Amino acid sequence: MATAKRGDRVKLHYTGRLANGTVFDSTEEASADLRRNFKGRGMTFEPAELVIGAGDMPPDFEEALVGMEPGQGKRFTIPADRAFGPRHPELVVDVPRDEIAPRNIGIESYRVAEGRQRPNLFNPRVGDLLEVKTAEGKMLQARVVAMNEETLTLDSNHPLAGHDLDVEVRLVGILQGNG
Repeated sequence: MATAKRGDRVKLHYTGRLANGTVFDSTEEASADLRRNFKGRGMTFEPAELVIGAGDMPPDFEEALVGMEPGQGKRFTIPADRAFGPRHPELVVDVPRDEIAPRNIGIESYRVAEGRQRPNLFNPRVGDLLEVKTAEGKMLQARVVAMNEETLTLDSNHPLAGHDLDVEVRLVGILQGNG
C-alpha cells in the first residue's frame, strides 16, 4: 500500500485539542455549543485536503503525515513553540475607546431588516474580533479581552499561541502523489 510523502495531496480527518481536552478544531465532531447554535442542521464534517509540506498546517502536523497509509491513525503533540508560538504580552494592549471608534463617515443610522432605524454606534463586547490598523499601517486582528468605559484591552496574539496542541489524525486517502 502507498504511504504519504512530502508533496502528496492527501485527504484526512483530524481533531485538535488543548491540554485540558477542549476541542479547538475538528473535521469530524462539533462542540455542544456549535450543535446548539445550528440546532444540528446544515452541519457537515468532511475530510480536509492538503499538500504535505505546503505549509497549510504547522510543520510538525504535516511531518506527522509522512509515512502514513490510508486508514491509519496517529496521535501526537505539537509543542507551543512549534505550533503558533508563545504568547507575547506586548501584543495585549489597552487602547482608549476614542482612538479605535470608527471615524465619522457620514452614516448616522442604519435600517435593520425589519425596517427599524438604529444609531450607528460603536459598541464592542468582550470576545469580539476587531480589525485594527497599527501606527505603521499594518492591519491586525485583535480580540477584545476586557473593557471599561474609557478603554478596550485588545489581544492580537493568535488564539492558540502558548498552547501545546494534542492532535489526532486519520489519513483517508492519498489523492495525488508527488511523482
